[in-house]
Amino acid sequence: MEFSAYARIVLQRWRLIIALTLLATVTAYVTNAQGPVAYRATASLSVTPSIVEYWTGQAVERLLNNYALQIRSRPFASIVAKAAGLPEDALTGRIRAVAAPAEFRLSLEVDDADPELASTIVNLAANAFVAKIRAEISGRERQDIRLEVLEPALRPDGPVSPRPGRAGLGGAIAGALLGAGLAVVLTFWDGRIYTAGDAERAWNVPVLGAIPSGPPMNGRASSVARKDGRAFSRAAPIRPAGTPPLAGTRGSR
Repeated sequence: MEFSAYARIVLQRWRLIIALTLLATVTAYVTNAQGPVAYRATASLSVTPSIVEYWTGQAVERLLNNYALQIRSRPFASIVAKAAGLPEDALTGRIRAVAAPAEFRLSLEVDDADPELASTIVNLAANAFVAKIRAEISGRERQDIRLEVLEPALRPDGPVSPRPGRAGLGGAIAGALLGAGLAVVLTFWDGRIYTAGDAERAWNVPVLGAIPSGPPMNGRASSVARKDGRAFSRAAPIRPAGTPPLAGTRGSR
């Protein structure tokens, strides 16, 4: 289908597209605005090789992914919860870790409704993990890595959620795409003929002429041309028996 055909569909069914866009925007905005408020605190750990060698650096990159798994684990969450004076399962699944191997960095994140508590928990987690790894490698003859807190978490300035504006924008885009797709589907299901090109594609015959649209004749609405060829704009032409029908369309004003 040509671009002009899609443009015509949008112009014909613009009310449907706008309605779905507005509905999706309002729904996403209201739903997100009613969500709980959460603040995010972030701390960064530096994991670097103590000896600058190619293979040591490669090993540290792979080790970062394992460290991230350990930070997200249930046993480590229990250790941090005890240090924060919380129940053992209070932090399960709440401490997130993202590895950045190219930078030899680990980022720890915690979301909470209390910004002070969020920064306290993530700093406790960062220090606890550094102490844990240092205790594991302290007895080794060769310590290949150096782990330290690169940036401790500060008190978050503002919440990360809810963000109704962003959610509303996403809803508007999704609603517009849904409306445009639904308009195309409804147009394909529609059997009416709107242009001479529609008539030629429907009947595979050239269009000899188009009757311009205008006010109803004798107070009766003109009929709509359909693909089956049994109804034409204004009135069906009188033709001898056995003569194939001519294609007629509603012309534009």
